[in-house]
Amino acid sequence: MQELTREISLLKNRIRELEESEAHYRSVVEGLGSSLEQLHLLVDAGPDFFFLKDLDLNYQLVNAANAQFFGRTEAEIVGRNDYDLMPAEAAVACQQSDRLAITEKRTVITTEAVGGRFYETYKFPFLVKGTVAGVAGIVRDITERKLAEEELRKSRALLSDMIENSGTLICVKDRDGRYEMVNRKWQEVTGISRENTIGRTDEELFPGPTGIVFRRNDLEVMESGSVMEKEEVLEDDLGKRFFISIKFPLRDQDGSVSGMCAMITEITARKSVEEQLAISRDRLSRAEIISRSGNWEFDMETKNVFMSPGARRIFGVGDGALTIPTMKEIPLPRYRQTLNEALSALISEGRPYDLEFEIRRPDTGEVVDIHSVAEYDSDRNVVFGIIQDITDRKQLESQLLQARKLEAIGTLAGGIAHDFNNILMGIQGDASLMLSEKMEDTGHPDYERLKSIEEQVRSASNLTRQLLGFARAGGYEIRPADMNEIVRETSAMFHRTRKELTIREKYEKRLRVVEVDRGQIEQVLLNLYLNAWHAMPAGGEIRLTTSNVVIDPNFAAPRDIPPGEYVRVTVADTGTGIEEETMKRIFDPFFTTKEMGRGTGLGLAMVYGIMKGHKGLVEVESTPGRGTMFILYFPASGKKVIRERQPAAKTLKGSETILLVDDESTVLRVTARMLQSLGYTVHAMNGGSEAVFFFKDGGGSVDLVILDMVMPGMSGSETFDRIRELNSSVKVILSSGYSMDSEARMIMEKGCAGFIQKPYNMALLSRKIREVLEK
Repeated sequence: MQELTREISLLKNRIRELEESEAHYRSVVEGLGSSLEQLHLLVDAGPDFFFLKDLDLNYQLVNAANAQFFGRTEAEIVGRNDYDLMPAEAAVACQQSDRLAITEKRTVITTEAVGGRFYETYKFPFLVKGTVAGVAGIVRDITERKLAEEELRKSRALLSDMIENSGTLICVKDRDGRYEMVNRKWQEVTGISRENTIGRTDEELFPGPTGIVFRRNDLEVMESGSVMEKEEVLEDDLGKRFFISIKFPLRDQDGSVSGMCAMITEITARKSVEEQLAISRDRLSRAEIISRSGNWEFDMETKNVFMSPGARRIFGVGDGALTIPTMKEIPLPRYRQTLNEALSALISEGRPYDLEFEIRRPDTGEVVDIHSVAEYDSDRNVVFGIIQDITDRKQLESQLLQARKLEAIGTLAGGIAHDFNNILMGIQGDASLMLSEKMEDTGHPDYERLKSIEEQVRSASNLTRQLLGFARAGGYEIRPADMNEIVRETSAMFHRTRKELTIREKYEKRLRVVEVDRGQIEQVLLNLYLNAWHAMPAGGEIRLTTSNVVIDPNFAAPRDIPPGEYVRVTVADTGTGIEEETMKRIFDPFFTTKEMGRGTGLGLAMVYGIMKGHKGLVEVESTPGRGTMFILYFPASGKKVIRERQPAAKTLKGSETILLVDDESTVLRVTARMLQSLGYTVHAMNGGSEAVFFFKDGGGSVDLVILDMVMPGMSGSETFDRIRELNSSVKVILSSGYSMDSEARMIMEKGCAGFIQKPYNMALLSRKIREVLEK
């Protein structure tokens, strides 16, 4: 468009030069008067035809160019008229214009086409001393100008059609911002007619901020004199619409800016698509963050690698360009050859690419587990794939595997503990019976031996209690407790036996209450103290701390614990620390790094199992050569600590009738003798079926039933239900080699009066019986 404007301007300049030349000829002719000789010399020098005729319209003077046009010499033309030189029709026309110039004493301009060319003639009266003496004329060949004008007309028409029918809004404004031209598209988009637009400004057409912004942009273009491309917004009844506007200045002949032209394209639809694309990208980015995933492409020809933001986060690479050499800088311990082989197999054989591998992020040094799947696009020669950070999943899988191991070992340990408690019950019962016979003779040589047997049974019972806690067989005897008190007492007890260690303690003053099985948590702490002692054979320091903490969802979710308030206990040592490979198996049952005879590998497994059973958490941090720290998290409770009173160790007797139910003959025998020695009438039943039959058969009045919970055939729970159907008022004490578990609690909730765990001595049995019967 600017090129066409420049050509039009050149043509206009040429026409102006020709007109100035004609005016010059006329002034010269008038000024010379009768100096024909001098006039002849002057007009011969020009390219235009020149002639001078008298009042009879006979030629008095022609220049060489004119003579050449007629095909004659100047001498052959002078004295002749137009009828002698040209066709009559042409001669008539020439003389008519000659007479018009003479009679009206004015310049007459005519245009004629001769032989396919165009001529323009200027005729004016020839004056001698103020009197008209004839007519003079200049004839100019304007064929080139006419052709140029025709081309200009066509170009202008074409340009006008293009502007008018353009799909782009086009407008022209003057220096003051008033519209001089708008095309049809402008009218369609703005809804303003051409008539209501021309001569008005943007402030008048678009009141408010829109018009002000349009005018400011126009002024910027005209003042800078440069092209501007800018996004503009139009708000009207149709809503908010977006446009890309290209504006450039228009200049006068002297180069000064006279206005500006704008070509405007509506991009509302494109903006909408861009916004939707941005929303989609944002959703994809958020999805990648939430799913911890990303996508990638590898161009086999350029060797360039594209990664989405999610993939870059996982691999720990920045925003720069990625190539194969760049990717090789990412540490891939043990996996690089596997990945290369899988990629080659995918491309050459179409073999599925589905791998899990580890990387060490170059930005943080963190080891990340990755799952990657990929496909090969042979048409594009591009491999594209998806990766996902599965570190948390791997940790959860490891925890699940650990839990399954513990569950299997726990099931075994629980069964052993239950059976062992039944065995201990027989030993404890016989020892209690023998002691009851010799209570008055403390000097008897068997008295101390029997007391020693009881002590050994208690020790063995503690061991089975630990096994049951590890197995979580039946839960725990949960009570509100003060962890400061438990840590302080267990550390003091441990320190008395390990004087070579230094123990430093730091306790939270207002520590929250927790609900725990005190004996089990004492065992947890003692195991951790022993573990620290083994790590410091030459002595060292154990640091104990307690604190209140609040666990947020981000910390809690991957550890499978609820968020909220917790009590945090740490046991740290200055020992040898733990290697990375050992850390992965530290809580595995029977895994130990100690030499034969110094450890069973159950200590930390018990810690893990007991903490899980308390809905808590145990974690470990260690640096080889710098020590280890175990962190315990206990859910906080709103209850108050209950201080227990130790009951007096005396035996209480009675005379009621008791139905004893147990499938173990040894337990049945010894417990029956214990009850009889306490003064009770005893009916011993070997299993649930016998007990139910006893009640059905009307076996007499029964004041109390002592019922074993785990029995073959009819279980303790079923036996309890059948007995209560037959005698709803009879009181029942539940007895088991397990501690209080979910099944025992369920029976207790049905109305069972009490629970006693095997093995028990005569004093404990007597107190439990009196406690239930006297309610």
